[in-house]
Amino acid sequence: MIKAIIIEDEAKAAELLSEMVHEIEPRIQIVDKCADLPTAVKSIKKNMPDLVFLDVELPIYNGLQLLNFFNPDEIKFRIIFTTASHQHAIQAFNMSAVDYVLKPIQYDKLTNAIQKFLENQSKGEQIPYGALKDNYFSNGNKKIVVPLMNGFEIIKLKDILYIKAEGSYAHIHQENGSSLTVSHNLKYYEDIFCGEINFIRVHRSYLVNINFVKRISRNDGAILVMENNSELPVALDKIDSILNYFNFNKKNQGDLQS
Repeated sequence: MIKAIIIEDEAKAAELLSEMVHEIEPRIQIVDKCADLPTAVKSIKKNMPDLVFLDVELPIYNGLQLLNFFNPDEIKFRIIFTTASHQHAIQAFNMSAVDYVLKPIQYDKLTNAIQKFLENQSKGEQIPYGALKDNYFSNGNKKIVVPLMNGFEIIKLKDILYIKAEGSYAHIHQENGSSLTVSHNLKYYEDIFCGEINFIRVHRSYLVNINFVKRISRNDGAILVMENNSELPVALDKIDSILNYFNFNKKNQGDLQS
């Protein structure tokens, strides 16, 4: 038996989710339904569930604040987040490599999330929920979580120079000179970096942290010279976007100084 708890403030939504979970995977037993975080914390400590279905939008507390009530080594349970369609939340989930389903919950999406839970249940690795909290509540020091064969790599966005495409893979190049090959294509990272104004798709093969651009050269086509002296090609239709970024920041700096 797999023990699960539902944290959801709407009773009808909690009951519907419980029925869907039972139909998808009868081995999962819903041992409790909680309408708020204080009740849920007590229930988790009492029932020690394997899985928690956690609504993000709760009264008084945000659902992600559940993590504040436990030390990292106490979080033995996995979480499937449920949330209304909210771009900020979705970006935070995607950057943090955690499972979520959008409300209203669709049967196939919930099935996929449960299947992923079952596949990963035996691995026992520490889930980087702390990175999710940082990404959700902070506008500054955001991170991406990259799943590896034996765990996760957590990378600060500000430390990424650029990401290079190679078929269905991507190479993440960091300021410290290290690089990491991941099984996501460049479009995946372009989508989850949506709203991060420092990152610009400058070429079909490159997503660049524009803060590390040292020089723009137009000899034999447009080239970006990065702080580490890497030279990256630029599509001609992307030059204006790059120049607009620098002009925008230059204007803002001038406004701040005046």
